[in-house]
Amino acid sequence: MNYNWSLESIYKSINDEVFKRDLNSYIDYVKEFNLWCEKNLNSYDNVSKKLEDYVLKKNNVLEFEKIGLYLNLLQSCDTQNDEINKLIEKVESVESNLLYSNAILIEFLKGLEDIEKICEKSEVLKEHKFYLLELKGKSKHTLSPKEEAVIGKMKSNGSLLLEKLAINLTSNLMVEFNGKKFSLSEIRNMAYSEDENIRKNAYFAEIEAYKEIEVPISYALNGIKGEVINCCKMKGYKSPLEMTLLDSRIDREILDAMFLAIEKNLDKLTKYFKIKARALNRGEKLPFYDLFAPIGFSRNYSVEEAIEFVKESFYEFSKDLGDFACYVFEKNWVDFMPKKGKVGGAFCESIHQIKESRILLNFGGKFDDIITLAHELGHAFHNSRLFKLSSLNSFYPMPIAETASTFCEALVVKYAMKKDSRAEKVAILESDIMGLLQCIVDIYSRFLFEDEFFKRREDGFLSSDEIAEIMVNAQKRAYKNGLDEKYLHRYMWVCKPHYYDSEFNYYNFPYAFGALLSKGLFSLYKEKGDSFISLYDKFLENSSIMNLDDVAKIAGIDIRSSLFWEKGISEILIQIDYLNEMLYND
Repeated sequence: MNYNWSLESIYKSINDEVFKRDLNSYIDYVKEFNLWCEKNLNSYDNVSKKLEDYVLKKNNVLEFEKIGLYLNLLQSCDTQNDEINKLIEKVESVESNLLYSNAILIEFLKGLEDIEKICEKSEVLKEHKFYLLELKGKSKHTLSPKEEAVIGKMKSNGSLLLEKLAINLTSNLMVEFNGKKFSLSEIRNMAYSEDENIRKNAYFAEIEAYKEIEVPISYALNGIKGEVINCCKMKGYKSPLEMTLLDSRIDREILDAMFLAIEKNLDKLTKYFKIKARALNRGEKLPFYDLFAPIGFSRNYSVEEAIEFVKESFYEFSKDLGDFACYVFEKNWVDFMPKKGKVGGAFCESIHQIKESRILLNFGGKFDDIITLAHELGHAFHNSRLFKLSSLNSFYPMPIAETASTFCEALVVKYAMKKDSRAEKVAILESDIMGLLQCIVDIYSRFLFEDEFFKRREDGFLSSDEIAEIMVNAQKRAYKNGLDEKYLHRYMWVCKPHYYDSEFNYYNFPYAFGALLSKGLFSLYKEKGDSFISLYDKFLENSSIMNLDDVAKIAGIDIRSSLFWEKGISEILIQIDYLNEMLYND
């Protein structure tokens, strides 16, 4: 089978006449759209008609988003391609111009007191009511159209370039190991090896390799976060976190409820690391290089076996989900294998304009890679539930984005736990717990790191050593006494691209949010059986047109209560106790 994704349904190549025509049309259309906004959104006559025209025109503009998405997909597998990088810069410059029209609309909305009534009188506006109300709510944090345009232009030559620098440095870093050179993705995959020496020596080789790029990466991080701090002050946000929460469609009360539950249960959750340390004969504390060490019988899987495993587990949930997975593989939406120049990690990208998604993996053949495949397919399935909506209505924030993906992980684990041998069940259960605690404990450390970095960045530039110190302290606080303090990972800030996303800060807590929310949904599934499927579809279909508080209510969930989050954690604690029993009490 083809292990590389096919992008031809988007464009045949960057030299394709259709691509060139669309790029030129995009440039012209954005200019025309901005001029239309200047001319029409400056008075309040015919408000309903103006708003209708804006919505229709903006949806037409967003049809061109597939250009940038296509280029970013190409770049993710070929980060050193200068021609692609230049085209991306060109498209980002065009996209930055849209900040101007967006600011004009928000300025226009500021003066409308009866926008809800206006929307109710028009089918087009009624459909986009949430979008318009959300923009009006953000209006107090929006500068003048010209100021927003200037910020957009500066970002394209500031944080966006620094983000590319960080991605380029890590994706092309070659690590010396056992007399050979490996990509960073390949060396990090060795953390899952059954061989202790490979895990340990790969860890040391990885740490040593980061020294080559830590200084330029530290400049990138300082630059990106410094820009964010300045922009937040200009826009009247109390902090970058306040801005992120507003963009995430939640508030501090919801975030605090979740973290309160996590902090309250950290001692119980980190018991897992002690269980694993004991299983690996490490005493009471686990070295970082053993975090992903397999326990039990953990065999290797081919890509084909992984595909079949996922398909079977999805079909057990619903025919719709199983058929969807088959379609994804049939159409070659997935790029499976690691290679030089390819970005690390995994992601799923929605190309709403053609009603498709693309999935990038760095498949290493372990059960955890099957989990990752299921996770990204969950994103793609979520995207597919929104394809019937307009482009303006298709955006869903990060916290809810990690729910369908984590739910699909649970389906794979559920299927595996009744299919495989006892030794395999131990391995699968342990792998699942490990993944969940990455989403909760490690994510908590990442949140603590980023929060502290922002606070200290206010006072000036932070050196790579200072950044590493913040990371180590965050790991100690989150992992409690579960990790061996001699073997922490002081460079986790280098290898995680989430810190360098110039458009989204605190790209961490959404994973904990999604993991625990999906646990709540999975409990409902166990209670309701097949009747849950229609509820789940409704939940996903509304995820882009409601605040997350209201989306959760569809499933009867109160995300403002720490008791809800503790319920999700209790499910994980049951799994930890079961693992302990399987390892030591059988």
